[in-house]
Amino acid sequence: MPNTTCPGCAAQISDEVAACPHCGGPLTASHSRPTQAPIQRTGGKVLAIGTVLLASAVIATVIGAWWGPALLFPGAAVFILGKFWS
Repeated sequence: MPNTTCPGCAAQISDEVAACPHCGGPLTASHSRPTQAPIQRTGGKVLAIGTVLLASAVIATVIGAWWGPALLFPGAAVFILGKFWS
């Protein structure tokens, strides 16, 4: 059972607990990466823009607008770019 030092009271505690049993202070894991929602990442934003472009292109094509089919390829390209953006 590996031990760590509590940043609040300097007691030796297990690194598997979320809070110190002595002082109740939370332990922060310095090695863990915070998770982000997909829309907060750049790829998620590009994916959302591509989705809007594709939806606009499909609707415009269905109603007969001349620019609908012209927007399908760029919309698909932006959507795929957002899908694979890291």
